[in-house]
Amino acid sequence: MGNKRHLCCILHKIVILLLRKNGIYSDAVREFGGISLRKRTIFWGGFTMHCVERKRMELTDLGDGKGIGGHITLEKLAIPGTVKVVLKGKKNIPGMDFIPVSFDCYGHPNFTSEQERLYSFKEEELRRELGEEYTPGAVIEYEEEVFDKLRVKFDSIKGLDRALFNLESLNEALRDRKRFHKAYPKEPLNSFVIFGRYNLDEWGQVWAIEAPRTVMFNMGVDVLDYDTFKSNIKEVFSLTHDKFVIPPADAVCPCCGKKFQMLDVVFGTVKRIDGKYYHDACWCNYRKLLEIDKFTRQLMSRIYKESDYKFELLSNGYCNEDCCSHIPWFLFHTIDGDIVMGWRKRVISIEWQGNYKPFDMKELFGDEDVTKWEEGEKRGIHAWGAEKAFEYLQKVVEAVNPDYSA
Repeated sequence: MGNKRHLCCILHKIVILLLRKNGIYSDAVREFGGISLRKRTIFWGGFTMHCVERKRMELTDLGDGKGIGGHITLEKLAIPGTVKVVLKGKKNIPGMDFIPVSFDCYGHPNFTSEQERLYSFKEEELRRELGEEYTPGAVIEYEEEVFDKLRVKFDSIKGLDRALFNLESLNEALRDRKRFHKAYPKEPLNSFVIFGRYNLDEWGQVWAIEAPRTVMFNMGVDVLDYDTFKSNIKEVFSLTHDKFVIPPADAVCPCCGKKFQMLDVVFGTVKRIDGKYYHDACWCNYRKLLEIDKFTRQLMSRIYKESDYKFELLSNGYCNEDCCSHIPWFLFHTIDGDIVMGWRKRVISIEWQGNYKPFDMKELFGDEDVTKWEEGEKRGIHAWGAEKAFEYLQKVVEAVNPDYSA
């Protein structure tokens, strides 16, 4: 057995030297009898590295629609089924177990928000009980997962070009790049640009390539190395992480019910809102209808009978960028005159037009510490939210039409 281990170690070193020389450090695990490229693990004999860490559970956005919950970030890749989390206090006294509800792509454990709160409560209890003797953090035991996928499949132009066959293979390649970086943090990946829209960097991250709306990068190929892309693109561009949107293979748009396709990624027509993925057109239409409902049924129909007002949609009076252009403003034709309303950041702008019945702004809103204006016969005010808008509109109707009731 000792001779076998010695031979494994020698082969292990030879493999690493050869792979380093050829730039494919992690690409030959299967071909060499399953020898792990991690020094402390010999996979040939069926052994894996047993790891013990002390980490605190943190509240975070778990991503992909999972919502807010607890998460523990480990130092290495973990085999999910082997992860055990125990919050311990005094020696020789059983601790409190926390069973993960899911795992991220690294095999690191996720927990519910309730579990995170229970963890916090228990940790505070132990801190009060043990004082300075208490060491924060749960004890996590797990088996390290050996990353043994061929690097050329996710870190070469040819491999990535094949991965663009569908969303499933693309997401797998992106996961493999992240997992490779976790397994070999000192080995930078190659950097690529796909579809002229996304940069895959050296550390397994994905960035959206942003440029003025008049610029569309046409690379002529689906995959290009990043340095070549930079040298051939003369337009100014920036990289943003929060606007990178590539949906999971099984993601379905909650508006139209259709699964996403690679073309949605090619043309960048996917939005991620509150953990859900939408087609851009679906989200814009849904958002517009939400605003119509808020300003009509939930607001104006509380002020006027539906037969006593009509409305027109106006272009956004505050912002015409992509982030806001689909959110309309409104021109309401009421029995008392016209009113223009719409969102300006966190306030609702209300402007009574010149044909609206006269009222005294100072008398009605003199005590309100908000933006107010009078321009000719137009009068306006900013309301902090829908309820304040209702209050201001109701106050004006009571002043100009005291006998009216909706």
